[in-house]
Amino acid sequence: MVTNRSIKFDDFLVERLKDKKEAKAFLDAILEEYQQDNNFEAFANALELLIRAQGNISEFTKKANIDRSHIYKIMKNETQPQFLTVSKILNSLGFQLTVKKIKHKPA
Repeated sequence: MVTNRSIKFDDFLVERLKDKKEAKAFLDAILEEYQQDNNFEAFANALELLIRAQGNISEFTKKANIDRSHIYKIMKNETQPQFLTVSKILNSLGFQLTVKKIKHKPA
């Protein structure tokens, strides 16, 4: 008898994002993508995956000192976070924002 053992891609990705190197590469990619397309919904979805990889969302919000309902509103794309909130999220994930010079494409 064959059993259907499928896994949702998001669940697979959350497992991969538990590895800090994978999480950093993913975060770098989503930040670069957001800089190009300003698609906040995609950015918020990516943050949700990173947060889920940390485990319990309630515990994460306590660690980040962010109201849990605010995190859920961000994840549902009902609100866009302030810079301080994004910074708190990234810090609680074990990362920080850095600045680098934009490489302009020749005209």
